[in-house]
Amino acid sequence: MNLFRQAGSRPGGFDDVIDDITESLRRAVTDIVVEHLEDQLVVPSRHMSLADRHMELMEDERDYGVDLLLFHAVQLRYIAIQVHVGRFDLPLIAHTRRTVALLDGLIRDPEIHSSTVGILLCTDAPDYAPPGPVAVALYEDLSPDEEAGMPAPHELVTLLEHCFDTTTLKLATP
Repeated sequence: MNLFRQAGSRPGGFDDVIDDITESLRRAVTDIVVEHLEDQLVVPSRHMSLADRHMELMEDERDYGVDLLLFHAVQLRYIAIQVHVGRFDLPLIAHTRRTVALLDGLIRDPEIHSSTVGILLCTDAPDYAPPGPVAVALYEDLSPDEEAGMPAPHELVTLLEHCFDTTTLKLATP
């Protein structure tokens, strides 16, 4: 007999415990991805440096946090990377755009810095697409030369896949 089959028969607090465990796992995976991206992107040849990790931004009680904030030294621009552990969904793009707009208003000096760009990384594709990570780069206002200096979406997907491959190998090693 399954005690948890009916919603009304779950022990008190059961759903809260599951939600806490799920959120803890999401944070752990996000931390692994952020660390891997930082190792791969913050190198002298890319002209990028670390500005912040897990930066919290709130507006109207909504979280618009940035998982990895980089600064491109040649282009004088911030790069906001959001990692979503879960399936890609179109509203996540609007959320990332709003995050970029908030960052522009908070930390960018328009007299010195170029506009901030955003990157959304999702660990899973939507149901209707082939499985695997998804990367969306919000580079609409960049010239082709500027865009060439940024991480390309296909490169970010490869970095994410490599992150999972190497993490799996580390976890499997006794």
